[in-house]
Amino acid sequence: MTTSQSDSAPAGAAAASVRVLEDQVAAINAHDVARFAPFYSDDAVVRDPQYADPLRGRAAVENDFSAFLAAFPDLRAEVTCSVVTGSTVAAEMTLAGTHRGPLTLPSGEVPPTGRSVRFEMSFFDRIDDQGLIVNERRYYDVLNQLEQLGLNG
Repeated sequence: MTTSQSDSAPAGAAAASVRVLEDQVAAINAHDVARFAPFYSDDAVVRDPQYADPLRGRAAVENDFSAFLAAFPDLRAEVTCSVVTGSTVAAEMTLAGTHRGPLTLPSGEVPPTGRSVRFEMSFFDRIDDQGLIVNERRYYDVLNQLEQLGLNG
């Protein structure tokens, strides 16, 4: 993982934000929902291109991650680049997994296809003074995922 820290940011805040990112990716790769969800504040707001409305709160983030792991039980994440400025983390990541469980989409549930997906995503997190994510914006190509799963017609 390549990480850059801004010289103008307090070193302690940036270091804590880097730890949050590293620990969060470790939880993803361990497929540990109980370890992943507490990185978010109780009132976190997460904007994800898959959903018309933001996910609101830790419980919503936990449900979303749990459902994604059920669909891709072998999910792997790798951060390829990150930039940390104080309490803000921006990162690029590659995610890969095999669709072996039901995939919940806003349009309904998709049965397992057995196909693999590999896609890049970027996200921006704002971390509060307690080291919790309070705001996250995710960016990835939903259509590309559907195409890899053979679901786009």
